[in-house]
Amino acid sequence: MNPETLARLRDLCRDEAAFVELKQILGDEIRNLEHEINQANFQIQRQKTLFRVITRLRESIDLDAIFQATATEVRQLLVADRVGMFRFYPDSGWDDGEFVSEDVDPAFPSAMAQKIHDHCFGEQFAVAYQQGRIQAAADIHNYGLSDCHIEVLAQFQIRANLVVPLLQSENLWGLLCIHQCSEPREWQATEIEFATEIASHLSVALQHAELVADLQAEVLERQQAEQAVISLNQGLQRAIIELQAVNKELEAFSYSVSHDLRAPLRSIDGFSQALLEDYQDQLDDMGQNYLRRIRSATQRMGQLIDDLLNLSRLMRSDIQLEPVDLSLLAREICTDLQEAHPGRQVECIIQPGLTAQGDSRLLHMLLTNLLDNAWKFTSKHNQAKIEFGAISQDSGIPIYFIRDDGAGFNMAYANKLFGPFQRLHRVDEFPGNGIGLAIVQRIVHRHGGRVWAEGVVEQGATFYFTLVTDEAGAEA
Repeated sequence: MNPETLARLRDLCRDEAAFVELKQILGDEIRNLEHEINQANFQIQRQKTLFRVITRLRESIDLDAIFQATATEVRQLLVADRVGMFRFYPDSGWDDGEFVSEDVDPAFPSAMAQKIHDHCFGEQFAVAYQQGRIQAAADIHNYGLSDCHIEVLAQFQIRANLVVPLLQSENLWGLLCIHQCSEPREWQATEIEFATEIASHLSVALQHAELVADLQAEVLERQQAEQAVISLNQGLQRAIIELQAVNKELEAFSYSVSHDLRAPLRSIDGFSQALLEDYQDQLDDMGQNYLRRIRSATQRMGQLIDDLLNLSRLMRSDIQLEPVDLSLLAREICTDLQEAHPGRQVECIIQPGLTAQGDSRLLHMLLTNLLDNAWKFTSKHNQAKIEFGAISQDSGIPIYFIRDDGAGFNMAYANKLFGPFQRLHRVDEFPGNGIGLAIVQRIVHRHGGRVWAEGVVEQGATFYFTLVTDEAGAEA
């Protein structure tokens, strides 16, 4: 208070004692006002600092830059000797870590690039800090800290310590550390509140960084997956081109082999027939029998060549999908079989209303081979029964079947049924070339289905098939 003001106040007072009392009252009021002004200025600077921190968090995702700028501003505002962000090493049990950012008075040593181990922290304090504990030690030697903790702090000349947890989501990521090294320091409530706010905003930055890292990892994973798909598609395209070339070569080779094999077979068959016709009188019965067997073998060889070509064409032909009445096809095939063999007593039971989406030409071939098979292997029985039907599944995919009560087969050899030219019965028992079931399997597979069979010797056989992909099933 200036001298003129004091002189006027003395004139107003009755005596010197009243003046001293008034002077004391006014002095206290002035000091209170000065304190409030200082607090107001601190709050203003605090809000400015918080504003700059929040703005920086919104503008940048670089944690190192955010930490460094924040450490500098916090140290300037609190007039501290050191401010740093300490990070725990993952999977260290919160006993090990290092400072990842720091602003420090040049008079004191830096804490950066030093690995710090405190075997007391993880066991005794980590859970409390994860739940929001704050340490505000005015003097580390009089705060009740453990000896091992004081030893860690002393190596950085720390006398007073304000520590606030940094959380990433709900996990303790690290600590915001504010140090006074020159002397002890009583931390004010406003300072502790400010440090807590700063830590809260830094925790948001940590969470954002975690989300960004997860997003970047997901983007990278997707990019790698897309690149893998592109590479796979390129490889698939090359494979398709190569396969088309191979198919063309195979087709040319098949026709070439067919032509080259047919010519000598025709010669063998023709000359054998000429011998039988022109030199019959000069050949005994055994010689004529040999020639007839030669002709039969060459004709069978020709049929095998035709079957191979048909199987090859079947795999290359395009599929034309359309609704197909399987029951109608089966009835027509059974009628043809009965007309071709009027002496057979065969009961054909065909479930009505069975339809499918498929290639009508191929499905006709499929049913023809299966019904021919059933007709053939019931030929040793005076009376026979052949049944065509379907079984419903929970998946909604029907399982079609053709069942007969004929010769059946041993299930031990079921894996051979669908191989080309594989036979489970002798030719003299049941004639055939062993290609029919191979054709059936390829037609089923081209429709995305599966085929399998069950049988018992002399008790018949049942062939099952589906015409769409059935992931729940397994190839029998």
